[in-house]
Amino acid sequence: MQTGLSPSDLMVHESMQNLRRLVKVIEDYSRSMERHFGLTGPQLWALWELGRNGPMALKDLASQMQLEPSTLVGVVDRLIVKELVQRTQDPLDRRRVSLCPSPKGAELLRQAPHPAQGYLLQGLRRMEPEQLMEVHRSLQVLVKVMEAEHLNPRFFFSEE
Repeated sequence: MQTGLSPSDLMVHESMQNLRRLVKVIEDYSRSMERHFGLTGPQLWALWELGRNGPMALKDLASQMQLEPSTLVGVVDRLIVKELVQRTQDPLDRRRVSLCPSPKGAELLRQAPHPAQGYLLQGLRRMEPEQLMEVHRSLQVLVKVMEAEHLNPRFFFSEE
């Protein structure tokens, strides 16, 4: 803790430290997943959601992860190439395609930890409405301060 700072400067300092902690935990997690499982954090998160809630359509998976379907297409395609996810056609409606973990994907899920971004999402969902509103407003202000309103939000620490 910094000494000799005004209360306002101390809050700025502590806020920056807390933001760094949040970014670091997600970054460390993503690197660890790549080292141990050969998957990015987003890939593991998508696989985890399919294992927990699947089979499901891409748009439903995107909704579950609070993402746009276009953000998720590349992630799912890579999971299919790695033979961790399977696409299956609905026998009643051949236009509808469902995604689910393959046997290889299910085995990987038995060994993998819960996704860090999933923890964050669950934590936000468990907050009291007043707390969530405070976080929401604060993040909106930070995005505006950083002039980042125009950026397309993607996964943390991923090239996907």
